[in-house]
Amino acid sequence: MRKLCGVCVLGVSLVLAAWAPASEPTGGPTTGWRGDGTGKYPAADPPTQWQRVSPLMKGLRYSANEPKEGEAGRPMPDGVVREWLVLGPVPFPKENKIDKETLPGEAGLAPADAQKTEHGTWKKVTLDSAYLDFATLFGKPAEAVAFVCTRIYSETGGAFRLNFTSTGGARIFLNGKAGPAYNGRIKVDLAKGWNRLLLRVAPGATGENITWYAVPVFHAFTPATYEESGIAWHTVLPGIWGAFYGGGQGVSAPIIVGDRLYMTSEPFDLLCLNKADGKLLWIRRASYFEAATDDEKKKPEYKDAEALATKLDAANAAIVAGPATGKLYDEKTNLERDLQKAMKAVDPEKYAFGTVPDIGYSGFTPTSDGQHLYTWSSSGAVACYDMDGKLQWTRIARLPDVEHGLSSSPLLVGGKVVIFNRDLVAFDAKTGAPAWATPIVAHEGVNPGQPHGTHVAVTVGGVPLIAVANGCFFRASDGKKLYGPKEGGMQSVPSPVVEGDAVYQMTSGRDLCVFGLPREVAEPLPLQLRRIPVDISAFPKHYLPWHLSSPIIHEGLAYVVNNSAVFSVVDVAEGKVLYQKLLDLDVFQAVNEGAARGIGASLTLAGKYLYIQGNSGTTLVLAPGRTYKQIAKNKIENVVMVGHWAERQERFMANPVADGKLLFLRGEGGLWAVGAK
Repeated sequence: MRKLCGVCVLGVSLVLAAWAPASEPTGGPTTGWRGDGTGKYPAADPPTQWQRVSPLMKGLRYSANEPKEGEAGRPMPDGVVREWLVLGPVPFPKENKIDKETLPGEAGLAPADAQKTEHGTWKKVTLDSAYLDFATLFGKPAEAVAFVCTRIYSETGGAFRLNFTSTGGARIFLNGKAGPAYNGRIKVDLAKGWNRLLLRVAPGATGENITWYAVPVFHAFTPATYEESGIAWHTVLPGIWGAFYGGGQGVSAPIIVGDRLYMTSEPFDLLCLNKADGKLLWIRRASYFEAATDDEKKKPEYKDAEALATKLDAANAAIVAGPATGKLYDEKTNLERDLQKAMKAVDPEKYAFGTVPDIGYSGFTPTSDGQHLYTWSSSGAVACYDMDGKLQWTRIARLPDVEHGLSSSPLLVGGKVVIFNRDLVAFDAKTGAPAWATPIVAHEGVNPGQPHGTHVAVTVGGVPLIAVANGCFFRASDGKKLYGPKEGGMQSVPSPVVEGDAVYQMTSGRDLCVFGLPREVAEPLPLQLRRIPVDISAFPKHYLPWHLSSPIIHEGLAYVVNNSAVFSVVDVAEGKVLYQKLLDLDVFQAVNEGAARGIGASLTLAGKYLYIQGNSGTTLVLAPGRTYKQIAKNKIENVVMVGHWAERQERFMANPVADGKLLFLRGEGGLWAVGAK
């Protein structure tokens, strides 16, 4: 334990903006990350089916073999081809380059099922997801490639976007013409009618670590119209930034208090929406400007910041009044960046914005006790608002940046707001006064092994404790560490989950840790730790086979999914995996995707069903239980960053949130309410 070392506590200022009075606060239970932290919404009964797909996508069909006259092929409105002809392994020496020809005239290959070649026989494979797992089909040869071919019919022709994931080198051939020799987001121009698509894919890594697969998923390229069902409303939100590393926007899930929705938005905003229709009611800011001290406000540089803040307030008010335009959003973004620069001029060290974290500056889910709202951002600002958005206090708690950025949402426990910024830091919830700070990792080094998950509250013998994603437990009253290794514990991304008399922590690697809680608090805390192995080595991996999502614990079973969409169901009492499956989640994994490099949204149990969300607009609805039962596959097709170099299918990284008959899905560009209009 130590006092607040490295934490700079600054003054308080109020946000001046128009506001609408909220409904009377209920003073009910705390809500925040994943609702109460479990991800379970037992009273909810949201829909299981919805769709938003463009006519261009509805006009796509596929067939592995050359279609005969009159054959229509099978529809692929989700962009997934489920039937391919495969050939392999085809020798490919290490010195070869993926952009060079492997087989004579390979661009013109037009194979048929059972067609023989000197390198083997083309055979048809049928998939239940977009994954083409060549390691399963052909083993793991070190110097080889695989060829796959299918036919795609387009009613209209035109530009489509191919989200193409592969760990090794890859090349695309469309209608006999060589395309890009890489994977990632690729623009392809389909002809009207039938098209022949050929892929050549090489393994990634070497030896026992070989991964060899391809995941091609099609999206329409900037469609003008969509056809939708089962969607109550959609609200475009401010705050989508086109940063090089993917921007990270859209990671904060909404919280629900009464008839309002609250969430954070880039770079330092708190948003309030009407739950019934998605109307944006107000935008509030917790930037460095609001945290300036009285002495800093006397500096001439602060006057420049004040003028910019006034303009930014006006832009926010105009967005709320609507309809907002792209020009207005751009104006807001430019003003926000100028305000950052102006505050840096006030104090170059204190107000220096760090690099954009993977989840963005505002990727943390807010928390509320029904009376007040609390936010925390990577800029270092901790803030408290009343339910109408009036700023009560703000403090700055900054320490040096970490690799990939911070990603732990604030926790409200024992009358304190607790955040993680290398230290575990607590503030008095009423006044914002510093309470305590406990070191977790070193203040030096870009990757000191910090946890990335959100901490959760647990009560033992009437004493509030804090369970941190690194496997350590702290007393909420004074921050004293009661359990955990001296060096701080594991570097884990999934957040812990409290269920019954245990805390469950899925490590980033392969273990489900079950911490059995004692009846009373002692020093050290007498926890009983069990580790249940969750082996995913038989499945494809991309870079690292990590678990990023927090599990659902329900009726003795743990449901977990990893970044490559490997779904595992664990019997907790027996300590064994019941079954595993590669999910049909249209997973996309690439380097420059920030927090969207694979499946990262945590699972949700709403009413009777599990909702598992992919990163490209796909959500699967499953029946929980000891066997796999898929109820529905749902798709939201939407293009964001239109006209920008990073134009893409909207990415989804926040956990679904349920309330009554509605399910809320936060994308990087907006909030979607699934349900009846």
